[in-house]
Amino acid sequence: MDREKLYEITRNALIGQAVGDAFGVPVEFLSRAEVRVIDLREMAGSDSEEPIDSRWGDRIPKGSWSDDTSMTVASFSSFIRNGGKIDYGDQMTQFIRWWDEGEYCCLAYPFGLGGNIAASLERFRDGTAALECGGRGFRDNGNGALMRILPFSLFGIFNQLDTDETVTVTGNGSAITHGHEISRMSCFIWTEFLRSIAEGADIGRAIDHIESLPYGLWFSMDTMERLAFVTGKKVRSLTEEDIGETGYVVDTLYAALYSMYHAQDYETSIRNAINLGYDTDTAGAVTGTAAGMMYGVSGIPERWLHVLRKREYLETVARAFAFCDR
Repeated sequence: MDREKLYEITRNALIGQAVGDAFGVPVEFLSRAEVRVIDLREMAGSDSEEPIDSRWGDRIPKGSWSDDTSMTVASFSSFIRNGGKIDYGDQMTQFIRWWDEGEYCCLAYPFGLGGNIAASLERFRDGTAALECGGRGFRDNGNGALMRILPFSLFGIFNQLDTDETVTVTGNGSAITHGHEISRMSCFIWTEFLRSIAEGADIGRAIDHIESLPYGLWFSMDTMERLAFVTGKKVRSLTEEDIGETGYVVDTLYAALYSMYHAQDYETSIRNAINLGYDTDTAGAVTGTAAGMMYGVSGIPERWLHVLRKREYLETVARAFAFCDR
């Protein structure tokens, strides 16, 4: 692919993520039932006429993307700083710059740091090697790696890494903050889903691809069973009842796959994800990467794009990543 095509893919995915993230922020941590009552259709925030009563609803202005996109931008920036190469220590350093110095934000301050990521950053500050910083217990399987894995996914896709290499790169990309095998496998699955879309597949063929991979070559049976809707070739049968209202990485992965499968456009994909409740900004962000890649920026509702904060900045980051040396 030429560099302009790489830019288009990166821009569509990153803008798609930021819009989905920002759309979900004002209803984050509300239950599925509460979100359904609100029936969110427009960007909302503290500057709305009637702010939503939620954790961020009366604190964060509309169109603001959260930690999900900020950490993704920080990760992209590390790739750019290192000529398109991976420096895991620098990745962690840029994450710290986000949280400590307010870099890579759409507002004058960061917000949304999760507990697993906070713990990993403290380990790095204390001298732990970057690849050893992510928690490795089952309870460390929050969705904080999946939400920011896009730059590692695109690194693998653009460099045409084979599946063995992609398992390693996405696994390491996860492990700097989330080291358990469930998180690493989830990031690999999502990367392969994005790869299919980037190569022109429709949603059905992208699902076929992730269901066909020989996961037993790389992951344990226990982990494969935790992701049984993928490994058991049952993605199309996912229902809302199968997706927990949690920040568990598997629930977020399932939410994104479900939301994409039951939509024919960007808006429906994102509203599907948000209507599943709880960690709505992350469900919107992850779904948004695929929906943005599938439908393009032109497919994102203009009324949402119009209020997105720092769109030009995001496009600049996307271009710099697409055109950096490899």
